[in-house]
Amino acid sequence: MSDKVRTTACLIVPATTAEVPQIAALEKVCFSDPWSEAVLTESVGHPLYRFLAAMDGKTVLGYAGMFLTLPEAQIANIAVAPEARRRGIGRRLLRELYREAASAGAEVIFLEVREHNAAAISLYEQEGFVKVGMRRNYYSNPTENAYLYQRVIPRPSEA
Repeated sequence: MSDKVRTTACLIVPATTAEVPQIAALEKVCFSDPWSEAVLTESVGHPLYRFLAAMDGKTVLGYAGMFLTLPEAQIANIAVAPEARRRGIGRRLLRELYREAASAGAEVIFLEVREHNAAAISLYEQEGFVKVGMRRNYYSNPTENAYLYQRVIPRPSEA
């Protein structure tokens, strides 16, 4: 990944433990079942995880994380602060995760999304993800089904 990727009013950079407190705060705002600061700290430092932060100065506007189990990659989280939404930050985070997965050698990238999260579903489908299944009662708080999406990463000879 390039060290910095410009997006609307922010830079996308690899997340470090310094950003974890802000990422944990975003988790609490954006998700009904947020990851703890301890789990985020462990994940950000883990060699099989990739976490990115959308930074405006020292402020985290959004973040994204995935883990690699090659030849697959699994997007775990994407979140953008409510006041920073609809500025392309989520799309840029998603695209950078895709590039990270491809450069690591992943052949396919997966994600789950709440079945009623129309905004996220629209973004994922616009970015080439295809619904391949459903996981019943996957989410809690409230209980909701998850759609499973995937995007195949072409090998260099296919690109």
